[in-house]
Amino acid sequence: MAETQASERDDKGRVDANPALWNKTIELLCDEPEQIRIKSQSFTDAIFADITAPPVRVTQNGSAGDNPHRYHLVLLFEGQGTYHWAGGTGTQVPGDIVLIDTAEPSQVVSPIRSHLVRWSFPERLIAPFLPLRDNRPVLHIAAREGLITVLTCHIKQLANEVDRLDPAVQQGLLAHLCGLLGLAIEAEKTPRAERRCNYRTFQRQRVLTYLETNLSDCHLTARRAAKDLGMSPRWLHALLEDVGSGFPDLVARRRLEKSLGLLKNPASDHLSIAEIAFLSGFNDLSTFYRRFGEYYNMTPGETRRMQRQAA
Repeated sequence: MAETQASERDDKGRVDANPALWNKTIELLCDEPEQIRIKSQSFTDAIFADITAPPVRVTQNGSAGDNPHRYHLVLLFEGQGTYHWAGGTGTQVPGDIVLIDTAEPSQVVSPIRSHLVRWSFPERLIAPFLPLRDNRPVLHIAAREGLITVLTCHIKQLANEVDRLDPAVQQGLLAHLCGLLGLAIEAEKTPRAERRCNYRTFQRQRVLTYLETNLSDCHLTARRAAKDLGMSPRWLHALLEDVGSGFPDLVARRRLEKSLGLLKNPASDHLSIAEIAFLSGFNDLSTFYRRFGEYYNMTPGETRRMQRQAA
């Protein structure tokens, strides 16, 4: 029995250092093990992987510490997997979908060769769509006609086209995937009386995704966003009431946070403060300095000097 700690190997036998694979123990359950074949790539904020594996036991150790909190969405094409977690167990067969919280301990045992696709999402993308009062680290969605078929087809199509999709449209497609997943989870796991208004949640995620994608555009307005998203400005503002911020305030805050990240990133040291301001979506340098000082109680130059001293 071979064991690999916190790593998997790609189709050339190389250890994949992908953050989505940290904090795992992988045990091969065959005398003459085949290679675990992984083809993975980034897809905006997610990580996509196509995985073929011999009989294997994968233990998710949980308590990720400094590693990013992520969820894994697994669609099984071939094989079988039995998941175990504190207080529960469940079996995945081809066509089933499983969502795994990597911050919690769990284990899957696949007694036969398996082929699957896995999407690894940041927690912030998935959390708004999770059912209320359900703390299980593994959510199982059985294959069936209707909404689950729509979700499965969407996952398969994205998997087929992942190499050919323009990065500019990936963010929107990812929001649609998360929205479909949320609707499927809600329909599968949550009693009707306790369901969130997931359509509203999904539409709000579309607005936030559009905002992030167009943050650097100094001409970004609520009216333009509403037009591009096919909704009324009134509906857009109503969606953002749920996060306690109007569109202009949210845009300003995210631009300041983006500029702060650039000022603190050593990889951006070659950029002037003016360039950082414009990259963050400010078209007026004096406005940038004023708002930055009001929000962070220091100037952009002081922020950069403090970061360099700390380094």
